[in-house]
Amino acid sequence: MTGARQRSVSRGQRIYAGNASGTAWRVLSGSVRLDREEQPNGEQSFANLAVRGDVIGAETLLFGRYSFTATALADCVLVPWPDDRMPPAGDYSLLRTLAKAERRAAEVIALRCGQAADRVRRLVMMLAQASAENPANQPQDLQVVLPSRQDMADITALTLETVSRMVSQLRHAGLLAPLRQGKHPSQRNFSVRPIASDS
Repeated sequence: MTGARQRSVSRGQRIYAGNASGTAWRVLSGSVRLDREEQPNGEQSFANLAVRGDVIGAETLLFGRYSFTATALADCVLVPWPDDRMPPAGDYSLLRTLAKAERRAAEVIALRCGQAADRVRRLVMMLAQASAENPANQPQDLQVVLPSRQDMADITALTLETVSRMVSQLRHAGLLAPLRQGKHPSQRNFSVRPIASDS
């Protein structure tokens, strides 16, 4: 991919707004929150989550407008989709993308069901990415940039207080280890030690 075709989006920045026209994007790195506008008050409510490899905004290819508002939960790098340089076997690529979107939707639904600790742990594992130094995705190399606690609460359908308590429990259990930012431990960047059911 050429740098000119890539789009970098900072954490908290809106990628696109619902009902606007635009292109579809593949997420190369980072994570994206998708919200739908509730009528008639216009409030935004959580609808879906996209992580590395997912496609967002594909509905514009059919309807010409975005169905959701997309906001970066972490710094993101995006590329237009479909890529005009894709091999001619585009049908297979499209089917694979659709199947992945269906799996992601099921994973996001699972984030809103079950025990609070399991919901937060599954979200952390979904967002975890291999470190740039060792992209082999070895468990000891997983890293995560956590969204705000409020975003995590919206995604998991838990209260802000419950999410904060669950993150603290994961830290005390040794599943989340803060990365250092200078002399101080980070409050958002962690290395992740997955447990057996996640690997």
